[in-house]
Amino acid sequence: MFLKKRLNLFSSFSIRLRLSLLFVIIFGATTIFFNMFLFKAMIDTLQQDFDDALFNYSVDVSEGIEIGVKGDLSFPPLRLDHGKILPFPLGTALIQVRHSSGAVLARVGNFGEFNPPYKKDFDRIWAGEEATYRTIENIRNIPSAEADSYRLISFPLDNAVKPQILLQIAVPMTLLETQISQRLALLQLGIPLVLLIAMLGGWFLSGRALNPISKMINAAKAIKADELSQRLPIPMANDEVKKLALTLNEMLVRIQEAFQSQERFVADASHQLLTPLTIMRGELEMLQKTEKKDVDQFIKSALQEVDNLSGIVQEMLLLARVDAGLGALNIQELSLDELIMEVLPHCERLAQGKNIKIKFDINNSSGDEERKMIKGDNDLLQNLLTNIIENAIKYSPNNETVTVTLNWSHEISQLIVEDNGPGIPEDQLPFIFDRFSRGSNTEAKVKGYGLGLAIAQKIARLHDAKLSAFNNVNQGARFLFEIKNN
Repeated sequence: MFLKKRLNLFSSFSIRLRLSLLFVIIFGATTIFFNMFLFKAMIDTLQQDFDDALFNYSVDVSEGIEIGVKGDLSFPPLRLDHGKILPFPLGTALIQVRHSSGAVLARVGNFGEFNPPYKKDFDRIWAGEEATYRTIENIRNIPSAEADSYRLISFPLDNAVKPQILLQIAVPMTLLETQISQRLALLQLGIPLVLLIAMLGGWFLSGRALNPISKMINAAKAIKADELSQRLPIPMANDEVKKLALTLNEMLVRIQEAFQSQERFVADASHQLLTPLTIMRGELEMLQKTEKKDVDQFIKSALQEVDNLSGIVQEMLLLARVDAGLGALNIQELSLDELIMEVLPHCERLAQGKNIKIKFDINNSSGDEERKMIKGDNDLLQNLLTNIIENAIKYSPNNETVTVTLNWSHEISQLIVEDNGPGIPEDQLPFIFDRFSRGSNTEAKVKGYGLGLAIAQKIARLHDAKLSAFNNVNQGARFLFEIKNN
Protein backbone atom coordinates (compact mmCIF):
# COMPACT_ATOMS: atom_id res chain seq x y z
CA MET A 1 0.00 0.00 0.00
CA PHE A 2 2.83 2.38 0.89
CA LEU A 3 4.63 1.63 -2.37
CA LYS A 4 1.40 2.07 -4.34
CA LYS A 5 0.85 5.51 -2.81
CA ARG A 6 4.41 6.53 -3.67
CA LEU A 7 3.95 5.32 -7.25
CA ASN A 8 0.67 7.25 -7.55
CA LEU A 9 2.40 10.35 -6.20
CA PHE A 10 5.26 9.90 -8.68
CA SER A 11 2.76 9.44 -11.55
CA SER A 12 1.13 12.76 -10.67
CA PHE A 13 4.36 14.64 -11.46
CA SER A 14 4.97 16.18 -14.86
CA ILE A 15 6.91 14.17 -17.43
CA ARG A 16 9.77 16.65 -17.23
CA LEU A 17 10.05 16.27 -13.45
CA ARG A 18 9.75 12.48 -13.66
CA LEU A 19 12.48 12.29 -16.29
CA SER A 20 14.74 14.51 -14.19
CA LEU A 21 14.14 12.45 -11.03
CA LEU A 22 14.68 9.16 -12.85
CA PHE A 23 17.89 10.51 -14.37
CA VAL A 24 19.16 11.60 -10.94
CA ILE A 25 18.13 8.32 -9.29
CA ILE A 26 19.83 6.16 -11.93
CA PHE A 27 22.88 8.39 -12.25
CA GLY A 28 23.11 8.88 -8.47
CA ALA A 29 22.83 5.17 -7.67
CA THR A 30 25.44 4.35 -10.30
CA THR A 31 27.75 7.10 -9.04
CA ILE A 32 27.40 6.11 -5.39
CA PHE A 33 28.01 2.39 -5.98
CA PHE A 34 30.94 3.11 -8.30
CA ASN A 35 32.51 5.49 -5.79
CA MET A 36 31.97 2.99 -2.98
CA PHE A 37 33.85 0.42 -5.06
CA LEU A 38 36.64 2.91 -5.79
CA PHE A 39 36.77 3.99 -2.13
CA LYS A 40 37.05 0.38 -0.98
CA ALA A 41 39.75 -0.32 -3.58
CA MET A 42 41.61 2.85 -2.52
CA ILE A 43 41.50 1.86 1.17
CA ASP A 44 42.78 -1.61 0.31
CA THR A 45 45.62 -0.07 -1.74
CA LEU A 46 46.59 2.39 1.00
CA GLN A 47 46.40 -0.40 3.57
CA GLN A 48 48.62 -2.61 1.45
CA ASP A 49 51.15 0.20 0.98
CA PHE A 50 51.07 0.84 4.72
CA ASP A 51 51.62 -2.87 5.50
CA ASP A 52 54.47 -3.11 2.98
CA ALA A 53 56.23 -0.14 4.62
CA LEU A 54 55.62 -1.67 8.06
CA PHE A 55 57.06 -4.99 6.90
CA ASN A 56 60.20 -3.32 5.55
CA TYR A 57 60.56 -1.44 8.80
CA SER A 58 60.23 -4.71 10.75
CA VAL A 59 62.96 -6.28 8.63
CA ASP A 60 65.23 -3.33 9.38
CA VAL A 61 64.53 -3.63 13.11
CA SER A 62 65.03 -7.40 13.11
CA GLU A 63 68.46 -7.03 11.50
CA GLY A 64 69.62 -5.01 14.53
CA ILE A 65 68.57 -7.69 17.04
CA GLU A 66 71.04 -10.45 17.84
CA ILE A 67 70.05 -13.73 19.48
CA GLY A 68 72.79 -15.45 21.46
CA VAL A 69 73.50 -19.17 21.65
CA LYS A 70 71.60 -19.46 24.90
CA GLY A 71 68.71 -17.42 23.56
CA ASP A 72 69.80 -14.15 25.12
CA LEU A 73 68.98 -11.02 23.16
CA SER A 74 71.14 -8.11 22.16
CA PHE A 75 68.71 -5.26 21.59
CA PRO A 76 70.69 -2.06 20.95
CA PRO A 77 68.93 1.31 20.92
CA LEU A 78 67.17 1.89 17.63
CA ARG A 79 68.52 4.48 15.27
CA LEU A 80 65.99 6.60 13.38
CA ASP A 81 66.77 6.56 9.70
CA HIS A 82 65.68 10.00 8.57
CA GLY A 83 66.28 9.08 4.93
CA LYS A 84 63.23 6.84 4.90
CA ILE A 85 59.76 8.14 4.01
CA LEU A 86 57.24 6.00 5.89
CA PRO A 87 53.48 6.37 6.32
CA PHE A 88 53.97 6.50 10.11
CA PRO A 89 56.29 8.48 12.44
CA LEU A 90 59.33 6.41 13.36
CA GLY A 91 59.69 7.80 16.85
CA THR A 92 56.25 6.66 17.98
CA ALA A 93 56.56 2.96 17.16
CA LEU A 94 55.99 0.46 20.00
CA ILE A 95 58.40 -2.47 19.62
CA GLN A 96 58.61 -5.66 21.63
CA VAL A 97 60.08 -9.17 21.36
CA ARG A 98 57.89 -11.96 22.64
CA HIS A 99 58.36 -15.65 23.29
CA SER A 100 55.72 -18.23 22.35
CA SER A 101 55.15 -18.79 26.06
CA GLY A 102 53.93 -15.21 26.32
CA ALA A 103 56.97 -13.80 28.02
CA VAL A 104 58.02 -10.35 26.84
CA LEU A 105 61.77 -10.49 26.23
CA ALA A 106 62.36 -6.84 25.35
CA ARG A 107 60.45 -3.63 24.77
CA VAL A 108 61.02 -0.20 23.25
CA GLY A 109 58.45 2.56 23.72
CA ASN A 110 55.80 3.50 26.26
CA PHE A 111 53.42 0.52 26.19
CA GLY A 112 51.70 1.41 29.44
CA GLU A 113 49.06 -1.26 30.05
CA PHE A 114 48.90 -2.17 26.36
CA ASN A 115 49.53 -5.90 25.85
CA PRO A 116 49.41 -6.86 22.16
CA PRO A 117 47.80 -10.24 21.38
CA TYR A 118 50.14 -12.95 20.18
CA LYS A 119 48.68 -16.49 20.38
CA LYS A 120 46.81 -16.51 17.06
CA ASP A 121 49.78 -14.80 15.44
CA PHE A 122 52.06 -17.68 16.46
CA ASP A 123 49.51 -20.16 15.06
CA ARG A 124 49.34 -18.37 11.72
CA ILE A 125 53.14 -18.11 11.44
CA TRP A 126 53.51 -21.77 12.34
CA ALA A 127 50.97 -22.43 9.55
CA GLY A 128 53.38 -20.87 7.07
CA GLU A 129 52.60 -17.13 6.94
CA GLU A 130 55.58 -14.79 6.62
CA ALA A 131 54.08 -12.19 8.97
CA THR A 132 50.69 -11.33 10.44
CA TYR A 133 48.87 -8.01 10.59
CA ARG A 134 46.00 -6.71 12.65
CA THR A 135 44.42 -3.34 13.39
CA ILE A 136 44.18 -2.39 17.07
CA GLU A 137 41.19 -0.07 17.59
CA ASN A 138 41.01 -0.43 21.38
CA ILE A 139 43.81 2.05 22.22
CA ARG A 140 42.67 3.14 25.66
CA ASN A 141 45.64 1.32 27.27
CA ILE A 142 48.23 3.07 25.07
CA PRO A 143 49.53 6.20 26.80
CA SER A 144 49.48 9.34 24.63
CA ALA A 145 48.13 7.47 21.58
CA GLU A 146 48.74 9.50 18.43
CA ALA A 147 45.97 7.96 16.32
CA ASP A 148 42.52 6.40 16.62
CA SER A 149 43.99 3.01 15.71
CA TYR A 150 47.35 1.25 15.55
CA ARG A 151 48.62 -1.32 13.07
CA LEU A 152 50.37 -4.33 14.62
CA ILE A 153 52.79 -6.61 12.76
CA SER A 154 54.12 -9.88 14.18
CA PHE A 155 57.37 -10.97 12.52
CA PRO A 156 59.39 -14.13 13.39
CA LEU A 157 62.97 -13.52 14.55
CA ASP A 158 64.35 -17.06 14.58
CA ASN A 159 64.64 -19.27 11.54
CA ALA A 160 63.32 -22.42 13.17
CA VAL A 161 60.67 -24.54 11.45
CA LYS A 162 58.37 -23.51 14.25
CA PRO A 163 59.58 -20.04 15.35
CA GLN A 164 59.43 -19.33 19.06
CA ILE A 165 60.29 -15.61 19.11
CA LEU A 166 58.21 -12.84 17.51
CA LEU A 167 59.02 -9.23 16.82
CA GLN A 168 55.86 -7.17 17.34
CA ILE A 169 55.70 -3.57 16.20
CA ALA A 170 52.65 -1.35 16.68
CA VAL A 171 52.58 1.97 14.81
CA PRO A 172 49.95 4.71 14.71
CA MET A 173 47.83 4.90 11.52
CA THR A 174 47.72 8.67 11.59
CA LEU A 175 48.56 9.25 7.93
CA LEU A 176 46.27 6.46 6.69
CA GLU A 177 43.39 7.74 8.78
CA THR A 178 43.98 11.26 7.47
CA GLN A 179 44.02 10.10 3.86
CA ILE A 180 40.84 8.08 4.33
CA SER A 181 39.14 10.94 6.16
CA GLN A 182 40.04 13.44 3.44
CA ARG A 183 38.82 11.23 0.64
CA LEU A 184 35.62 10.43 2.54
CA ALA A 185 34.98 14.14 3.10
CA LEU A 186 35.58 14.75 -0.61
CA LEU A 187 33.04 12.09 -1.53
CA GLN A 188 30.50 13.39 1.00
CA LEU A 189 30.80 16.85 -0.51
CA GLY A 190 31.33 15.85 -4.14
CA ILE A 191 28.51 13.32 -4.61
CA PRO A 192 25.68 15.70 -3.54
CA LEU A 193 27.23 18.40 -5.72
CA VAL A 194 27.41 16.02 -8.69
CA LEU A 195 23.80 14.95 -8.10
CA LEU A 196 22.69 18.58 -7.95
CA ILE A 197 24.45 19.27 -11.24
CA ALA A 198 22.88 16.10 -12.69
CA MET A 199 19.44 17.26 -11.49
CA LEU A 200 19.84 20.65 -13.13
CA GLY A 201 21.28 19.07 -16.26
CA GLY A 202 18.44 16.53 -16.42
CA TRP A 203 15.87 19.29 -15.93
CA PHE A 204 17.45 21.34 -18.72
CA LEU A 205 17.86 18.43 -21.16
CA SER A 206 14.36 17.05 -20.52
CA GLY A 207 12.99 20.55 -21.12
CA ARG A 208 14.84 20.71 -24.44
CA ALA A 209 13.65 17.21 -25.35
CA LEU A 210 10.02 18.00 -24.48
CA ASN A 211 10.04 21.44 -26.09
CA PRO A 212 8.71 20.11 -29.44
CA ILE A 213 5.87 18.40 -27.58
CA SER A 214 5.02 21.67 -25.84
CA LYS A 215 4.86 23.37 -29.24
CA MET A 216 2.63 20.57 -30.51
CA ILE A 217 0.31 20.96 -27.50
CA ASN A 218 0.00 24.71 -28.05
CA ALA A 219 -0.60 24.21 -31.77
CA ALA A 220 -3.24 21.54 -31.08
CA LYS A 221 -5.05 23.84 -28.65
CA ALA A 222 -5.21 26.52 -31.34
CA ILE A 223 -6.91 24.21 -33.89
CA LYS A 224 -10.67 24.81 -33.95
CA ALA A 225 -13.46 22.91 -35.71
CA ASP A 226 -13.45 25.42 -38.59
CA GLU A 227 -9.63 25.36 -38.89
CA LEU A 228 -8.96 21.66 -39.39
CA SER A 229 -6.60 22.40 -42.29
CA GLN A 230 -3.94 23.46 -39.78
CA ARG A 231 -1.22 20.98 -38.87
CA LEU A 232 1.14 20.44 -35.95
CA PRO A 233 4.79 21.52 -36.29
CA ILE A 234 7.15 18.69 -37.19
CA PRO A 235 10.55 18.62 -35.39
CA MET A 236 13.74 18.42 -37.43
CA ALA A 237 15.15 15.47 -35.48
CA ASN A 238 14.20 12.05 -36.80
CA ASP A 239 13.00 10.61 -33.50
CA GLU A 240 9.86 9.40 -31.74
CA VAL A 241 8.59 12.96 -31.25
CA LYS A 242 8.68 13.49 -35.03
CA LYS A 243 6.79 10.21 -35.52
CA LEU A 244 4.20 11.41 -32.99
CA ALA A 245 3.78 14.71 -34.86
CA LEU A 246 3.40 12.89 -38.19
CA THR A 247 0.89 10.45 -36.69
CA LEU A 248 -1.18 13.26 -35.17
CA ASN A 249 -1.13 15.14 -38.47
CA GLU A 250 -2.34 12.01 -40.25
CA MET A 251 -5.13 11.78 -37.68
CA LEU A 252 -6.01 15.43 -38.34
CA VAL A 253 -6.22 14.64 -42.05
CA ARG A 254 -8.67 11.82 -41.31
CA ILE A 255 -10.70 14.06 -38.99
CA GLN A 256 -10.78 16.80 -41.64
CA GLU A 257 -11.90 14.31 -44.28
CA ALA A 258 -14.58 12.97 -41.89
CA PHE A 259 -15.85 16.51 -41.22
CA GLN A 260 -15.89 17.32 -44.91
CA SER A 261 -17.65 14.02 -45.65
CA GLN A 262 -20.27 14.81 -43.03
CA GLU A 263 -20.73 18.30 -44.45
CA ARG A 264 -21.18 16.90 -47.98
CA PHE A 265 -23.52 14.25 -46.61
CA VAL A 266 -25.68 16.84 -44.87
CA ALA A 267 -25.76 18.99 -48.02
CA ASP A 268 -26.54 16.05 -50.32
CA ALA A 269 -29.10 14.58 -47.92
CA SER A 270 -30.81 17.95 -47.63
CA HIS A 271 -30.99 18.16 -51.42
CA GLN A 272 -32.31 14.59 -51.73
CA LEU A 273 -34.94 15.17 -49.07
CA LEU A 274 -35.89 18.59 -50.38
CA THR A 275 -36.71 17.38 -53.91
CA PRO A 276 -39.66 15.08 -53.03
CA LEU A 277 -40.90 17.58 -50.44
CA THR A 278 -40.92 20.32 -53.08
CA ILE A 279 -42.82 18.05 -55.46
CA MET A 280 -45.35 17.16 -52.79
CA ARG A 281 -45.80 20.82 -51.86
CA GLY A 282 -46.39 21.82 -55.49
CA GLU A 283 -48.90 19.02 -56.04
CA LEU A 284 -50.76 19.83 -52.84
CA GLU A 285 -51.00 23.49 -53.88
CA MET A 286 -52.35 22.42 -57.26
CA LEU A 287 -54.78 20.11 -55.47
CA GLN A 288 -56.31 23.12 -53.78
CA LYS A 289 -57.07 24.64 -57.18
CA THR A 290 -58.34 21.55 -59.00
CA GLU A 291 -61.60 19.64 -58.97
CA LYS A 292 -62.08 16.75 -56.60
CA LYS A 293 -62.05 14.19 -59.44
CA ASP A 294 -58.30 14.66 -59.77
CA VAL A 295 -57.67 13.93 -56.07
CA ASP A 296 -56.77 10.25 -56.60
CA GLN A 297 -54.05 11.11 -59.09
CA PHE A 298 -52.52 13.65 -56.70
CA ILE A 299 -52.70 11.20 -53.78
CA LYS A 300 -50.99 8.53 -55.88
CA SER A 301 -48.20 10.95 -56.79
CA ALA A 302 -47.85 12.13 -53.17
CA LEU A 303 -47.65 8.50 -51.94
CA GLN A 304 -44.89 7.84 -54.45
CA GLU A 305 -42.89 10.77 -53.10
CA VAL A 306 -43.53 9.60 -49.54
CA ASP A 307 -42.12 6.20 -50.54
CA ASN A 308 -39.05 7.97 -51.91
CA LEU A 309 -38.64 9.83 -48.64
CA SER A 310 -39.05 6.60 -46.65
CA GLY A 311 -36.43 4.88 -48.80
CA ILE A 312 -33.94 7.71 -48.28
CA VAL A 313 -34.57 7.79 -44.53
CA GLN A 314 -34.22 3.99 -44.22
CA GLU A 315 -30.91 4.01 -46.05
CA MET A 316 -29.69 6.94 -43.96
CA LEU A 317 -30.67 5.05 -40.78
CA LEU A 318 -28.81 1.98 -42.03
CA LEU A 319 -25.80 4.17 -42.83
CA ALA A 320 -25.95 5.59 -39.29
CA ARG A 321 -25.97 2.04 -37.89
CA VAL A 322 -22.97 1.13 -39.99
CA ASP A 323 -21.18 4.31 -38.87
CA ALA A 324 -21.77 3.22 -35.25
CA GLY A 325 -19.09 0.55 -35.79
CA LEU A 326 -18.59 -2.97 -34.48
CA GLY A 327 -20.66 -2.36 -31.35
CA ALA A 328 -23.83 -2.33 -33.48
CA LEU A 329 -23.07 -5.65 -35.23
CA ASN A 330 -24.57 -9.05 -34.48
CA ILE A 331 -21.60 -11.26 -35.42
CA GLN A 332 -22.32 -14.93 -36.17
CA GLU A 333 -21.02 -17.74 -38.34
CA LEU A 334 -22.55 -17.59 -41.82
CA SER A 335 -22.30 -19.25 -45.21
CA LEU A 336 -21.87 -16.81 -48.09
CA ASP A 337 -23.65 -19.05 -50.63
CA GLU A 338 -26.71 -19.23 -48.37
CA LEU A 339 -26.71 -15.44 -48.04
CA ILE A 340 -26.64 -15.10 -51.83
CA MET A 341 -29.50 -17.59 -52.19
CA GLU A 342 -31.55 -15.55 -49.72
CA VAL A 343 -31.10 -12.23 -51.54
CA LEU A 344 -31.50 -13.56 -55.11
CA PRO A 345 -35.32 -13.92 -54.97
CA HIS A 346 -35.62 -10.24 -53.98
CA CYS A 347 -33.27 -9.24 -56.80
CA GLU A 348 -35.16 -11.48 -59.27
CA ARG A 349 -38.24 -9.27 -58.98
CA LEU A 350 -36.24 -6.25 -60.14
CA ALA A 351 -34.56 -8.31 -62.89
CA GLN A 352 -37.88 -9.60 -64.24
CA GLY A 353 -39.05 -6.04 -64.85
CA LYS A 354 -36.17 -5.64 -67.35
CA ASN A 355 -36.22 -9.25 -68.58
CA ILE A 356 -32.70 -9.73 -67.14
CA LYS A 357 -31.42 -13.17 -66.20
CA ILE A 358 -29.24 -13.73 -63.10
CA LYS A 359 -26.62 -16.45 -63.52
CA PHE A 360 -25.15 -17.82 -60.27
CA ASP A 361 -22.04 -20.03 -60.25
CA ILE A 362 -19.91 -21.48 -57.41
CA ASN A 363 -16.24 -22.37 -57.96
CA ASN A 364 -14.26 -24.25 -55.27
CA SER A 365 -10.52 -23.94 -55.89
CA SER A 366 -9.57 -25.09 -52.38
CA GLY A 367 -10.17 -28.77 -53.10
CA ASP A 368 -12.21 -29.11 -49.89
CA GLU A 369 -15.73 -30.44 -50.13
CA GLU A 370 -16.81 -28.64 -46.97
CA ARG A 371 -18.64 -25.34 -47.29
CA LYS A 372 -16.55 -22.30 -46.39
CA MET A 373 -17.93 -20.28 -43.47
CA ILE A 374 -17.44 -16.61 -42.68
CA LYS A 375 -18.20 -14.41 -39.68
CA GLY A 376 -20.40 -11.36 -39.93
CA ASP A 377 -23.73 -9.63 -39.41
CA ASN A 378 -26.43 -11.44 -41.40
CA ASP A 379 -28.63 -8.39 -42.11
CA LEU A 380 -25.77 -6.11 -43.08
CA LEU A 381 -24.12 -8.64 -45.39
CA GLN A 382 -27.49 -9.29 -47.06
CA ASN A 383 -27.80 -5.55 -47.60
CA LEU A 384 -24.30 -5.45 -49.16
CA LEU A 385 -25.08 -8.33 -51.52
CA THR A 386 -28.44 -6.85 -52.46
CA ASN A 387 -26.91 -3.46 -53.21
CA ILE A 388 -24.18 -4.69 -55.56
CA ILE A 389 -26.48 -7.19 -57.38
CA GLU A 390 -29.32 -4.65 -57.76
CA ASN A 391 -26.79 -2.05 -58.90
CA ALA A 392 -25.74 -4.42 -61.71
CA ILE A 393 -29.39 -5.02 -62.66
CA LYS A 394 -30.25 -1.28 -62.68
CA TYR A 395 -27.39 -0.37 -65.00
CA SER A 396 -27.79 -3.35 -67.35
CA PRO A 397 -29.81 -2.96 -70.55
CA ASN A 398 -32.99 -5.01 -70.96
CA ASN A 399 -32.75 -8.65 -72.00
CA GLU A 400 -29.15 -9.01 -70.72
CA THR A 401 -27.53 -11.31 -68.14
CA VAL A 402 -26.02 -10.43 -64.73
CA THR A 403 -23.38 -12.94 -63.64
CA VAL A 404 -22.88 -13.71 -59.93
CA THR A 405 -19.83 -15.90 -59.23
CA LEU A 406 -18.75 -17.23 -55.83
CA ASN A 407 -15.14 -18.45 -55.61
CA TRP A 408 -13.97 -20.44 -52.60
CA SER A 409 -10.31 -20.81 -51.66
CA HIS A 410 -8.55 -21.90 -48.47
CA GLU A 411 -8.35 -18.42 -46.94
CA ILE A 412 -10.96 -16.18 -48.59
CA SER A 413 -14.40 -16.27 -50.18
CA GLN A 414 -14.68 -14.11 -53.30
CA LEU A 415 -17.90 -12.82 -54.86
CA ILE A 416 -17.86 -11.30 -58.38
CA VAL A 417 -20.89 -9.49 -59.81
CA GLU A 418 -20.68 -8.51 -63.50
CA ASP A 419 -23.12 -6.70 -65.76
CA ASN A 420 -23.26 -5.70 -69.44
CA GLY A 421 -24.13 -2.06 -68.87
CA PRO A 422 -22.28 1.10 -69.91
CA GLY A 423 -19.68 0.70 -67.16
CA ILE A 424 -18.37 3.37 -64.83
CA PRO A 425 -16.89 6.59 -66.26
CA GLU A 426 -13.16 6.66 -65.53
CA ASP A 427 -13.36 10.07 -63.85
CA GLN A 428 -16.12 8.78 -61.55
CA LEU A 429 -14.52 5.42 -60.71
CA PRO A 430 -12.52 6.72 -57.65
CA PHE A 431 -15.72 8.20 -56.17
CA ILE A 432 -18.13 5.35 -56.88
CA PHE A 433 -18.40 4.45 -53.19
CA ASP A 434 -18.95 8.03 -51.98
CA ARG A 435 -22.33 8.96 -50.55
CA PHE A 436 -24.87 10.18 -53.10
CA SER A 437 -22.45 9.30 -55.90
CA ARG A 438 -24.01 7.79 -59.04
CA GLY A 439 -21.34 7.06 -61.59
CA SER A 440 -23.11 6.24 -64.86
CA ASN A 441 -24.22 8.71 -67.50
CA THR A 442 -27.58 6.97 -67.42
CA GLU A 443 -28.14 7.98 -63.78
CA ALA A 444 -31.13 10.12 -64.73
CA LYS A 445 -32.87 6.99 -66.04
CA VAL A 446 -31.98 4.82 -63.03
CA LYS A 447 -33.99 5.06 -59.84
CA GLY A 448 -31.90 5.36 -56.65
CA TYR A 449 -30.54 7.64 -53.98
CA GLY A 450 -26.76 7.19 -54.34
CA LEU A 451 -26.38 5.62 -50.88
CA GLY A 452 -26.37 1.90 -51.69
CA LEU A 453 -22.72 1.50 -52.70
CA ALA A 454 -21.54 3.81 -49.89
CA ILE A 455 -23.38 1.61 -47.40
CA ALA A 456 -21.97 -1.55 -49.01
CA GLN A 457 -18.40 -0.22 -48.72
CA LYS A 458 -18.95 0.68 -45.06
CA ILE A 459 -20.31 -2.81 -44.35
CA ALA A 460 -17.30 -4.40 -46.07
CA ARG A 461 -14.82 -2.40 -44.01
CA LEU A 462 -16.64 -3.26 -40.79
CA HIS A 463 -16.16 -6.95 -41.63
CA ASP A 464 -12.47 -6.46 -42.44
CA ALA A 465 -13.38 -7.29 -46.04
CA LYS A 466 -12.67 -5.61 -49.37
CA LEU A 467 -15.16 -4.25 -51.93
CA SER A 468 -13.78 -2.98 -55.26
CA ALA A 469 -15.24 -1.75 -58.55
CA PHE A 470 -13.73 -2.15 -62.03
CA ASN A 471 -14.68 -1.79 -65.67
CA ASN A 472 -14.63 -4.92 -67.84
CA VAL A 473 -12.43 -4.95 -70.92
CA ASN A 474 -15.35 -5.16 -73.35
CA GLN A 475 -18.27 -3.51 -71.58
CA GLY A 476 -20.02 -3.42 -68.26
CA ALA A 477 -18.86 -3.09 -64.68
CA ARG A 478 -17.49 -5.67 -62.27
CA PHE A 479 -17.76 -5.56 -58.46
CA LEU A 480 -15.44 -7.74 -56.39
CA PHE A 481 -16.19 -8.59 -52.74
CA GLU A 482 -13.53 -10.52 -50.73
CA ILE A 483 -13.90 -11.70 -47.14
CA LYS A 484 -11.75 -14.00 -44.99
CA ASN A 485 -12.99 -17.50 -44.23
CA ASN A 486 -13.53 -18.47 -40.62
